[in-house]
Amino acid sequence: MQEIKRVVIPVDNTDDSKKAVEKGAYLAKLLGVDVKIITVNDTHQFMSSVILEKKLEKESLAFLEGFKKIGETFGANIEIELISGKPAEEIVKIAQENDLIIMAHHDRTKGIDKAMEKSVSQEVVHNAPCSVFIVKN
Repeated sequence: MQEIKRVVIPVDNTDDSKKAVEKGAYLAKLLGVDVKIITVNDTHQFMSSVILEKKLEKESLAFLEGFKKIGETFGANIEIELISGKPAEEIVKIAQENDLIIMAHHDRTKGIDKAMEKSVSQEVVHNAPCSVFIVKN
């Protein structure tokens, strides 16, 4: 059995992500491992405004800091990072073989969109080099 050396928690600014942080930090404390909370900014592909991009970056760092504080209440050692790119790809890139990814599943798509669009959590589960724990609401 492979030893878990770090818990990676990808988040967005939602209550579902807060639950993933709480579960992940609790588990990391039990395992005696560090936590890396990340968020992936994928808006740079669509924006041409540097001012708006900086505003969104500032907001992302603020909610990352909030999640860091939540994780620290469980006694876990937390590191945060803001990454740019496509969420599923970047989460898979940052994950290492001996990590455990703990992430929320958002079921936002309905109808035909659901049939055509893979969720970020599905893509991560299929492509991650490590185990993935999905927190459902």
